[in-house]
Amino acid sequence: MTSDSEEPGRTTPPAWPGFRSATGRGAAPGQRRVFPGPVPAALRALGDPVRAVDWPSRPAFRSSRLALLDTLCRWQTVRVLAYVRALAAGAADTGLLEGLRVVPGPETAAHPDAHALVEHLEAAALGLPPLLLDAVVRDAGRFVAHNRFSAPIIAAALAADSQPADTDEAAARAGVLTGYWYETPALRGGLALAGSANGFVGSWLWWSASFTYGDPAGGIGITTDPPSPLPAAAALPAWAAPLLAAAATPPMDGA
Repeated sequence: MTSDSEEPGRTTPPAWPGFRSATGRGAAPGQRRVFPGPVPAALRALGDPVRAVDWPSRPAFRSSRLALLDTLCRWQTVRVLAYVRALAAGAADTGLLEGLRVVPGPETAAHPDAHALVEHLEAAALGLPPLLLDAVVRDAGRFVAHNRFSAPIIAAALAADSQPADTDEAAARAGVLTGYWYETPALRGGLALAGSANGFVGSWLWWSASFTYGDPAGGIGITTDPPSPLPAAAALPAWAAPLLAAAATPPMDGA
């Protein structure tokens, strides 16, 4: 990250080889910009699969289903953030790549190794530069704060990213996720985090394919205008507390 004494818009040398960041003099959190670098072919190939989740296509509001949805939201959020870390680093080890390929869903969530895998992905996600976590967490907070209008956006995006077999399945998943958003407020923060993480990756990959470190449009727009505040802890699920704390960490130069 550039220091406040540097000129507005000046980019840093890439402390993380996968991206550069830029900020103007005295820029507030949420006003920094990200310039993606080239994405290695092996990582780019994961760009679509890593956003896929086997979301349910039939509603059920029993406690076991709500717990499953919460697990899928957590898993997908840390999975995508771990992928962002790989993009920022420009590489990933074989173990992380294998973990990223596992699609969250009812069957995989029931596997004995699922908990350990999610914890491994979460550890990778928490190693992200705070700048990048900040972007995703703020965006999720914006969706939760404007919850009356967010459900169709989040649900449609997550359903589309899930790569359903046909349009009927996509519509069913979107409808079910919309219903959970409206009927179960406790799930909104998790759904918003998963949707925001997916959206951030989509932006990263698009910009990296179109521009490399010299984007004339100013890098990824990682916040709203004006920037959204960080959400309160109560607006997010309990498992998101470490992500929120890491996002609020003051950035260091080059980070």
